[in-house]
Amino acid sequence: MTLALEINDAGLVLARDGTILAEEPGVAMLDRASPETGEAAVLRARLKPLYAESRYWQDLGTEALARPVPAASNRAEVAYAQLERLVAPHLTDGREIIIAVPPWYTREQLGLLLGVAEESGLEPVGLVDAGLAASSLEPAPETMLHLELGLHRAVVTVLDCAAGLRRTRFEMLPQHGWLALQQAWLDAIAAAFVLKTRFDPLHQAATEQLLCDGLPAWLATAVSGGAASIELESGSATYSVAMSGEDFEGAASRSYDEYARVLQRARPTAGPLNLRLSSRFAAFPGLEGRLAGIRNCDIARLPRGAAALGALAWESHIRRDRGALTLVQHLPVALRGGAATGGAAPPSSVPMDARPTHLVLASRAYRLDTRPLTLGASVPGDRRAVALEGGPGISRSHCSISLVNQSAWLEDHSTYGTFLNGERIGGRVELRAGDRLRVGSPGVECELVRVMVDDDGAP
Repeated sequence: MTLALEINDAGLVLARDGTILAEEPGVAMLDRASPETGEAAVLRARLKPLYAESRYWQDLGTEALARPVPAASNRAEVAYAQLERLVAPHLTDGREIIIAVPPWYTREQLGLLLGVAEESGLEPVGLVDAGLAASSLEPAPETMLHLELGLHRAVVTVLDCAAGLRRTRFEMLPQHGWLALQQAWLDAIAAAFVLKTRFDPLHQAATEQLLCDGLPAWLATAVSGGAASIELESGSATYSVAMSGEDFEGAASRSYDEYARVLQRARPTAGPLNLRLSSRFAAFPGLEGRLAGIRNCDIARLPRGAAALGALAWESHIRRDRGALTLVQHLPVALRGGAATGGAAPPSSVPMDARPTHLVLASRAYRLDTRPLTLGASVPGDRRAVALEGGPGISRSHCSISLVNQSAWLEDHSTYGTFLNGERIGGRVELRAGDRLRVGSPGVECELVRVMVDDDGAP
């Protein structure tokens, strides 16, 4: 039976027949004759940080290591040491494997990966983009984004389902991976200890390692709504602090804000932001709430090992003859039922007393009604219009606002997108009083207001 391997240094996943067989981080300790990899290496990484190596999957290559060991002189050989040990117990039931790979791998890295797999006793029969495979387990909306977490970076993959599910592009977020978040949380915990007890747990390698070891459980406690009680011993003394979910969320706010910013920038020009969120984010306090605050954002959390499981589910479309492997970036995933491309506006989600009645631009109020009010640099004369001075990023008929069942809906018609409260939107979006629109760059700003009068002073 075919194996599937998900390449992610935050957790290599090996699966077969819809079941996850093994998962371990891509971390190695190079202080012995052979690399020690996985969880055993993580448990010693803070004790001997100079000997810790964690970039060999992200930057797979043959460049010499700064601290080589007899059994591994470069990153590819460290990857081989881990992969060989990971797959060895599972080869008796078959050696064929499909590999879900990160989107930034070059042709040279893919070739090197295949060589590493073959040296480990495997027979690669397929390669697939990891974000595509992870998002392929269910019928897809027309467009969606996949957010994944690695040790050193996060990555957003943009997919569309116009004719099957296809990866169109990706964007990396360096310095916002697990290790950066981990350090932010360790710094926050250490600051709490210093403030309360004057004891700094990061001053000693042993207590720093203890913090790293205990962090996942403390995060899980915070996500469930409790306060994490953190206790450390040093010498004859015992120190303790409590960390709430809000404490953890605040420490990670820089990365959370960056995730939201990149998702907003990568969102499709029409419709909602359909986000597929890696299970690796599940125990991050406050993250889903932060992302849910993005306008018209629908979040679906993926199962553990989604890329490996997706690769197995689509084996017949990914499998190739040995020696003729290509990277699959398109799968015939069905379009989700009910995915809309326009038509009537959906039911309102804005309370009646928060629905705008007017658009205000340069101290002038324009009444909203069932006839579209079009903003643009050269709107045809037969339409209700707000004439804008032409400039960068402003289309002739840029966007329009109309009332449907007393709800105000913005529809973007432009090449460049319309910005609502600083976020680029496309398609149709419901408005509320207090929203601010920006058209162009730096552009023209206007505001939506609710005014209960009969005469707006504008034609």
